[in-house]
Amino acid sequence: MDRNIDLFILWQRIEELLATQDPESGWLNVLPPMLKDWSNLSYAFITEMYPGVSPNYFIRGAFPEVPDLKTDHPMESGLAGWVHAHQTPLAKDSLNTSENLTHIFGKPEPIKKPSSFYGWPLAYYRKPIGGFFLVGTKGETLSPGQKEFFNALAARLSAHVHHMRLHDRVNELKGLDFQTGLPHRANFLNRLERLMSLMGVRKKKLCLKIFCVSGLGRYSLTHTLEDTQAVLKDIASQLLQYATEKWELGHVSYGLFAMAVPEENLEDLNKCLSLIKKSLNQWSAVGRLTGQANFIFHESEIFFPDDGDKPERLLETALAAMAETV
Repeated sequence: MDRNIDLFILWQRIEELLATQDPESGWLNVLPPMLKDWSNLSYAFITEMYPGVSPNYFIRGAFPEVPDLKTDHPMESGLAGWVHAHQTPLAKDSLNTSENLTHIFGKPEPIKKPSSFYGWPLAYYRKPIGGFFLVGTKGETLSPGQKEFFNALAARLSAHVHHMRLHDRVNELKGLDFQTGLPHRANFLNRLERLMSLMGVRKKKLCLKIFCVSGLGRYSLTHTLEDTQAVLKDIASQLLQYATEKWELGHVSYGLFAMAVPEENLEDLNKCLSLIKKSLNQWSAVGRLTGQANFIFHESEIFFPDDGDKPERLLETALAAMAETV
């Protein structure tokens, strides 16, 4: 087959794949085998960087699978890490064992005797979002034409990943509670599941904290609906002010807030809740009624994976623990 026609057919297949496959996982499973076969190299990988969990990157697609290859890797680790950190393509037709970087992802190298390496960063407006990599183990190399093709593909995949993130963001906005602007219960559980997965990969504990503000119903009897909603929005605003990208927040029921944070961030979360309690204890109705509001607070905390391995189970366990304190 004519090489130009071959390239055209491959690009058409990639476009059809990106347009029709499940945006969450389909193309990440199908594309690596296509790239590996067309390149005639030994391995193909696609990685992604998640907001809030850098400086690590994560392998999202690989063909063929490599036994004992971790899912997450630090930015400075190996040739792939160099591409992520410098945001620059890297082509090595041969790997000299005397060089400092001869491993692909990290030591000990799970890919046996790599002989060539090619990597392209995925970025959008200079913001790193991932990369894709080809590795040879039998002396295989890419032709200049193939390298140019993969340069163009890197730009196309960068736009695709960015588009998928925007799509996810739109869906997230649909899942926000109108009273607080925080994710409602179903959306929070979806986000919690992803955070649990990330923490599981990193083998670190995750704390789920439940914070309930009691007395909102009584407060609403003597104040307007807008006044009561102002209390909820103030709590959400303070949570968002102190939260980092590693936290997940939700308003799972009226006056009931859920917060999932890595165990090392628990002290920061508790400080945040102390400030919220203090501000609510001083909440007044100046201009409407005299005096201060009388809110009561209940809370509980549990940990993943000790207290549950599923988001719904974890939340129900936290709610049961809070009920015992009431």
